[in-house]
Amino acid sequence: MEHSLERKKRLLEELSARELDVLKLIAKGFSNDEIARTLFISPHTVKNHVSNIYRKMGMDDRTQVAITALRLGLVPLEKINGDG
Repeated sequence: MEHSLERKKRLLEELSARELDVLKLIAKGFSNDEIARTLFISPHTVKNHVSNIYRKMGMDDRTQVAITALRLGLVPLEKINGDG
């Protein structure tokens, strides 16, 4: 398992700063529309970022990328559900 997390951590380095912002909000449970409003970008742009995140991380599921972000510490668990 550790080997897999290390590989995913390296994959995160391929994400742009904005893609990391989007990934963190996905991990907090935000919808694409909520992400768009929070980051002041269009929902279409969010969709593009999400697609890039999936491709770069080798995943095709929102839950998978959210769990990976949490496991790698991108978003502390205490920051979930609007606590920050």
